[in-house]
Amino acid sequence: RTARGGRSRPAPELASTLMARILVDGTVTWTQGSAAAFTLIIALASAWAVDLVLRGVERRLAARSGLASLDASGHTRLRVVRRLVFALIVGTGLFLALLQFDSFDRLASAALASGALISAVVGFAARDSLGNAVAGVALAVSQPIRVGDVITIGETRGTVEDVTLSTTWLRTADGARVIVPNQVVTTSTIRNDTIGREPVLPSASAWIASSADAGAALAALAALPGTTASAIEETAIGGTRVSVTGEPVAGTARAGAEATLRAAALEALRAAGVELAGPA
Repeated sequence: RTARGGRSRPAPELASTLMARILVDGTVTWTQGSAAAFTLIIALASAWAVDLVLRGVERRLAARSGLASLDASGHTRLRVVRRLVFALIVGTGLFLALLQFDSFDRLASAALASGALISAVVGFAARDSLGNAVAGVALAVSQPIRVGDVITIGETRGTVEDVTLSTTWLRTADGARVIVPNQVVTTSTIRNDTIGREPVLPSASAWIASSADAGAALAALAALPGTTASAIEETAIGGTRVSVTGEPVAGTARAGAEATLRAAALEALRAAGVELAGPA
């Protein structure tokens, strides 16, 4: 905007003039601003202190068990609890800081007057975030996955590095990080190679042509060293899928064992003269 006489006022001068008018004539005062800032600082400091206390609790619980750290189940639960408490404290502090301003009181009164509409709008806008947060708490309680587990979600396979309130972090075999929303984790079929009984049986499969000798293929796979079984898994118009099962290995070694077994199976089928194919 221009001042009287048509001369344009610089932006810094205009901003300082507006701020002065707000502080002199507006509803916001330095006292309110200082109180809000002090409240927010106290909330952040409290959240940080509580987080340190919970970390110390985790270390003491591990020391009582004679371990360097808690097991995967306890570590995952405490990690989610720490973040949930931190978010609640900071959110409460932010709300209390906003209450220091009279304008926020009027806004809160208006919001309460139309609470149903406001709740519907906010809930619709934040449905994904709220859903992921609820799913994160559910993961911490039910423990289908834990920090350190080797899992497969869809086509993604990796080691669980972290379970936050909204996402689950996976580290793949090549070192990449895959971030999966918690809602996807709770609504998808998960293969967990770590949880439950150990060891696990690695398996690999290959497709052979419909005209190939399935008996010769099974015999070639059964002759592989370190295998326990071979079978026909399914048949299709374009071929037949045969599988071979290896000796038990640890859950964390399953991926490597299956890759080695798959390569050996393909080599054995080619050596036996079995024609390979793909699914129809």
